[in-house]
Amino acid sequence: MSGIGIIGTGWGARVQVPAFQGVGLEVTALAGYQAAKTARIAGELGVAWHTNDWRALVERPDVAVVSIVTPPGLHRTMALAALEAGKHVLCEKPMALDASESTVMVAAAAAYPAQFALIDHEMRFLPALRRARELISQGDLGTVRHAELRSINSSRSNPKRPWNWWSDSAQGGGMLGAIGSHQIDLLRYLLGDEVTAASGHIHTFITERPDNSGILRAVTADDYATAILHFGGSAVATITASVVAPHDEPSSVTIYGTSGALRFVGGCLLRSVGGGEFVDITPPHSLSLPADSISDFSQGTVYLGAALKAALGGDSAALALAATFADGLATQRVLDLIRV
Repeated sequence: MSGIGIIGTGWGARVQVPAFQGVGLEVTALAGYQAAKTARIAGELGVAWHTNDWRALVERPDVAVVSIVTPPGLHRTMALAALEAGKHVLCEKPMALDASESTVMVAAAAAYPAQFALIDHEMRFLPALRRARELISQGDLGTVRHAELRSINSSRSNPKRPWNWWSDSAQGGGMLGAIGSHQIDLLRYLLGDEVTAASGHIHTFITERPDNSGILRAVTADDYATAILHFGGSAVATITASVVAPHDEPSSVTIYGTSGALRFVGGCLLRSVGGGEFVDITPPHSLSLPADSISDFSQGTVYLGAALKAALGGDSAALALAATFADGLATQRVLDLIRV
């Protein structure tokens, strides 16, 4: 049994299904709450079985891994059900609504040590970021002093874009959870260090959006977030994330040390030594990527899929770099501090 069952029919499923299929994994089931929509998407993606009852997917004998790509408010219930059914779990970020929910999920995962329980921080698997982590751990930058992460785009800058769960804080919507969670996890991964203090600000610029019937509904989730993080090793980092900018900018990660710096931007890893110019040191891809797999997230999903396949085939080390539920809890605690 090595099939993947995906709960959710949004962007995450549309990225995961072709990425997983491309590395030889079989996506055997798809669940979504709208039956007709789920059937249509399953047909488009080549998934043979579909349902509007996610619990039916969890119980299927041909599903070994349950991938949860739903609003965060549903993660805890679904993850616990999947673990209890004997399945491995891959859960979308942010892990849950808050650290208390995440703590319950970590405890549940610990009760089933033979099953892996992961958070979908797929960028950890990109060769460029793996190389960056190696260089930092080897002391290539000297002592890391500070870091800056930026994600600026216009995806929700149009106030006419319809209201959905992303606009609702009660369901876990908002920029801090969607992108800030990636930024926090990536810093923890690259630096090999934990956040000891965090503060920040979240803001909602577009406070109303029309629902599907055209009625304006209040937006309670943030569309802009910024934070300052302090790490145990004395490094300080700033993160900024916006979906209401007038244009799109390449997301970037820059790590500054006492003797050099690394920057990941546009899929490339750049290195500066001793204050010199940044030079491209991007390692080659080790996997064949689909032509339309151009974003860091979609490419990372291909590498994650390959690691999942290897792990299901018996390679216990294949998921060593993956974000576990414990990592998800650590990141969730930081998100909670920023929201205070």
